[in-house]
Amino acid sequence: MPEIFPAAPTDRQDRRLATGFLVLAGLTFCLIDLGALVRAFDAGLACPDWPLCYGEVVPPFDLKVAFEWGHRAFAGSISLGLLALSAMGWPKRALRSRLVFAWALLLTQVVFGGLTVLLLLAPWTVAVHLILGNSFCLTLLWIGLDCREGLSGSAEHNEIGLPAGVPVLAGLCALVVALQMVLGGWVSSHYAGLACADFPTCDGEAFVPTLSGPVGMHVLHRLNGVLLLGLMAVLAWRARGTGRPGRLAAWAVGLIGIQIAVGAANVIFRLPWAVTGLHSALATSIVLATALIVRDVVRARQHHVSEPMMNARIAEAQ
Repeated sequence: MPEIFPAAPTDRQDRRLATGFLVLAGLTFCLIDLGALVRAFDAGLACPDWPLCYGEVVPPFDLKVAFEWGHRAFAGSISLGLLALSAMGWPKRALRSRLVFAWALLLTQVVFGGLTVLLLLAPWTVAVHLILGNSFCLTLLWIGLDCREGLSGSAEHNEIGLPAGVPVLAGLCALVVALQMVLGGWVSSHYAGLACADFPTCDGEAFVPTLSGPVGMHVLHRLNGVLLLGLMAVLAWRARGTGRPGRLAAWAVGLIGIQIAVGAANVIFRLPWAVTGLHSALATSIVLATALIVRDVVRARQHHVSEPMMNARIAEAQ
């Protein structure tokens, strides 16, 4: 099987930075899943104040406090990791704008983490907190791959040109994934995971009994998931044979299919914490896979646009 993310020749520091950012992205992935478990165990307000917990840096522990305090401590360690990598990478001019963007996301995420507690788990803060966490994770992954493949963006990302329609389909998939992330956060923050008590119908009545209230949120989340599966399947078919974009799209189709099954299990088994955690992990995986498809499509288009321009300039010089 061909390697999905082949390394391009880079200097030793780029390789170290790549490893560091990819590890940090993996840790952030785990942190997002830990956040889902905090919600599953109803531990979001186990520490009722912020940034301390019961007025202490290290509070007395029970299970819920351990989840919430552990989530905060884990997030703090990731912040320190980003600080260390930023100190290493700042001398590289090509990396500076990426680092600034990562820090902007992280600092905004810290603010919303505090607001989520201080506003007593207001639904909009919970949803934004989830979206920012996923955005920060994919940004770290993107930076890590940029360092690994060359900050200049000159590395090849597909073996042949992209077929017509692939860029548009990739953009549509990204939009639908973003909407699904918002809907998922909205369902979670409004405790609407069991608004429809069975699957695939809603309370045995219809597939779409209403589009308002908690039931409407739940139904829209289901429908958007099916739409995403269809769009990603078309993208995988159109991008077949293009190298990494096609492989990533095929992987994403599999992930979305599994995610729909896990979502059904969440309803059927009444939101067990293990299934909820798996649902969150799969959601983040789908977000990352889609973001990487878009990244490859953008870079491939840049390569195919810049190559004729370079050839024209060479011809003019001759």
